[in-house]
This record gives sequence, C-alpha cells and structure tokens, in this order.
Amino acid sequence: MATLTLKNLYCIETEDIGADEPYLRVNGSRKWSSNSLNTGEDVDLFDRNGNPLKITFSGQAVISLYDSDGNHWYDRDDFLGSWTVTNQEIGRGDQLAFFNLDGANYQLAYEVTF
Repeated sequence: MATLTLKNLYCIETEDIGADEPYLRVNGSRKWSSNSLNTGEDVDLFDRNGNPLKITFSGQAVISLYDSDGNHWYDRDDFLGSWTVTNQEIGRGDQLAFFNLDGANYQLAYEVTF
C-alpha cells in the first residue's frame, strides 16, 4: 500500500468568471472542497479535522478536479481534469499534477510515500 498526500492546490486561472468552488475526488470519492478560489490563489489541503490530507491506495490513484456549480440539471459541475498517480512515485518527494480542461488552469502539489 502507498499513501498519497495532497498538499496544495494553486489556481493559475479559474474556470468561471470570478471565483471557482473547486473540489477533489480520488478514485471517485470526494476528499476535499473549497467555497471559493480565485486566480492567483492557493490553498493548503487538510481533512475535516485539520490533519494532512492522506489517502492510501494500491497500484494507482486517480485524482479528479471539479468546479462546483451546484450540480443542477441546467448547470452540471465542471470537470477540470484528472491525473493518475502510481506507487512507482514512492520516494520521489513533492510532485505536481496539472488540471487544465474547460478553460481552467490548476496545479496540485502531492507526495507518494509508503
């Protein structure tokens, strides 16, 4: 088993005009969300208890980034991209994932450990 630590999300360019409401899913499960993130802002990622955001996985983990639009029938949440992490990244230190679909541009700092 490997541990994925999600560290920091940086918004280079929002998907919406104004702030995005980004959230992250790992292997389909929602792991983190924010009420507001603007162009040029970043946020350190923690779980609901204020602990580092760690997810255990075997083989690979798929990180997906979305912008919440309320997921109404007339305006679904926007998919901003996905990034696959593997256990072969163990011990490589901080890595960057990039999400740039639908006009957005984000980078996510993460690390994979034992």
